[in-house]
Amino acid sequence: MRHLHMNNAARLPLASLATVLLLASGACGPTEDQGRAADSADSLEERHGNGHEEGVVQLTAEKRAAIEISTVTADVRLLSPQLETTGEVGYEQDRLAHVSPRIPGRVVRVPASLGDEVEEGRTLVVIDSVELGEAKARYLAARSRESVTRESYERELGLYEERISSQKEMLDAKADYLEAEASRESSEETLRLYGLSDEKIRSLEPGQRGASTLPVRAPIAGRVVEKHVTVGELVTPSESLFTIADLGHVWIWIDVYERDLAKVHEGDDVEVRVDAFPDRVFAGEITYLSSEVAPETRTVRARIDVGNSERQLRPGMFAKVRLTDPHASGGVESLVVPTSAVVRSGERELVFLPEGEARFRAQPIDAGRREGEWVEVVSGLDPGAEVVTEGAFFLKSELAREELGGGHDH
Repeated sequence: MRHLHMNNAARLPLASLATVLLLASGACGPTEDQGRAADSADSLEERHGNGHEEGVVQLTAEKRAAIEISTVTADVRLLSPQLETTGEVGYEQDRLAHVSPRIPGRVVRVPASLGDEVEEGRTLVVIDSVELGEAKARYLAARSRESVTRESYERELGLYEERISSQKEMLDAKADYLEAEASRESSEETLRLYGLSDEKIRSLEPGQRGASTLPVRAPIAGRVVEKHVTVGELVTPSESLFTIADLGHVWIWIDVYERDLAKVHEGDDVEVRVDAFPDRVFAGEITYLSSEVAPETRTVRARIDVGNSERQLRPGMFAKVRLTDPHASGGVESLVVPTSAVVRSGERELVFLPEGEARFRAQPIDAGRREGEWVEVVSGLDPGAEVVTEGAFFLKSELAREELGGGHDH
């Protein structure tokens, strides 16, 4: 049977054999033309299909119509000479207060806590002081004696004017009154030094409860940054119970090398950056230059005043500082783009290059100095390149959405 089957196969027509071979070849794989067509389709799908090209934002017609996008051309400009250094954020000492009691006593109440924002005059701690109670008692006694001697003097003065009493009796009464008045003023000033207001002193009456308690109040408005007191503790004027800082302004201290002193002046503008807020630039001004050069480091200590209304800068932070010298003549030619064109994405700084009406490519750059509204581009961009200014932050958001898997809207 096998011999017969092989003979039949051998007698197949030549045309039929060619047809079988052609079908077998098609089953094994695509032709060269078919492969090129498939590659083209894959490429098209990569650009416009389910995926997207990395670093490219493709806006839908609706989004492009809704977003205002403007561009400028990267150009070369003269920038003022700058000096870059590092520093450390510190408290502004003129807005820092250490709070101590004015009199010894035992703590009976602590209404303030670490981290509280307090207004000037707020009670931070209440102490019970035997010394204060005694001082109030002396004041009340002096005030009563003053009242009695004043009445006696006024009576003797009337009698003397009517020739009923002698001048000596009138003068003795006057001396007693003046002595009592001086004693009252002295005891009143003692209470004032202990922290009692004039209104509080005038309202004192014999037998009042809490005569020995004294509130210790905040001398400035700010944040409680240190607390060293607990209920029941004995405290004295030599101890600091709280530290309050107004963090609306901070100081940044830098060391300027002796060789760079000619570039640094009081009143120079400064830009400050910290790692915690990489997209934020804090504006400051040099307000102090030390008169001495440190012999060990050959540097001069300089202080920068920086506004901190949002409380983002915190004492102890490491800061990157860029100083601009407005007194220098000439400048340095640099390729620049507007600050609005540069956005940060993670560790990268980017600009967006238009590639048509609704297509934009993210271009990483190395940004250098900043001066006013301009940012120096050290590398990553050529002169004459067109970059997006208005709309750059929107494109950054779209890029982030796509990188997280949002894809294109179709």
